[in-house]
Amino acid sequence: MQSRAGIKLRPTVERERLYRLVLDLRKEELSYNQIIKKIQTEHGVTLRKSHLSGWINGRNRPFGYVRNFKPTPCPELAYVIGVMMGDASMSVNKNHNYMIKLRVIDKEFAEEFSRCLSVILGRTPPRVKWQERTRSWQTELSSLLLQNFLRQDLKALSPTIEHCADCKGAFLRGFFDSEGSVYKRTLTGSNENLELLRLVCGLLQSLGIETTGPRLATRGGRTVLIKGKFYRQNEDLYWIRVRTKCLKNFLAAVGFSIPRKLAALTLAIDKTPHFTPLSRQIG
Repeated sequence: MQSRAGIKLRPTVERERLYRLVLDLRKEELSYNQIIKKIQTEHGVTLRKSHLSGWINGRNRPFGYVRNFKPTPCPELAYVIGVMMGDASMSVNKNHNYMIKLRVIDKEFAEEFSRCLSVILGRTPPRVKWQERTRSWQTELSSLLLQNFLRQDLKALSPTIEHCADCKGAFLRGFFDSEGSVYKRTLTGSNENLELLRLVCGLLQSLGIETTGPRLATRGGRTVLIKGKFYRQNEDLYWIRVRTKCLKNFLAAVGFSIPRKLAALTLAIDKTPHFTPLSRQIG
């Protein structure tokens, strides 16, 4: 139980469940007293008529202090989804805070994630702070409604991801900020989710960016070194590669929020041979 101004509150998920139940029972044309009795008998919870009146008439919602969130498609929301497919994480702590977190080595990455969260939730950007113990930059906030939205599968999230070219580019930038790597003239992205990688390839193709893969990188059941720490990799890891001739298109339509990756991509483009068409050479 949580408290606010001396009033005990049930966990937000429970309040939302009761709210949905009340509305469903009202649709069955039960009276207030019948609804109260049914919920008390079947769920052991006693509600007041004032609760029911506010919920049924639309004057109140059960979320209390929870910040409102509307899943309106926009580049910032698409970017957050992309990062959630990679480096970001979600959890629920003992105080019923629905945390959305990012811990990375690049400050600019954490700042962009923080900025996007602030836009979609209509609040000031959550603080980006340095964690000496993990040698990383971290930003986090609590949002039940946003976390519920982000926990949906790819099919449910696709309307936001594919809303427009800007949303596609923002989602891909979030994904490649997390999972992308540039080495010499090779740009790759890796993940354990084959469905996700196929979606990424399709989105890139729609923006005029050709890829190869997905291909198997490593089998599951191995110990891998990530950012200086050893982890057990249980799932197979797959990778995709952006064709070298499309690196310039990738920079224009997707790019990176991380300066070191952006610099590596720019250098890769500068080192890519640019051939003059044969007809022009002869002329």
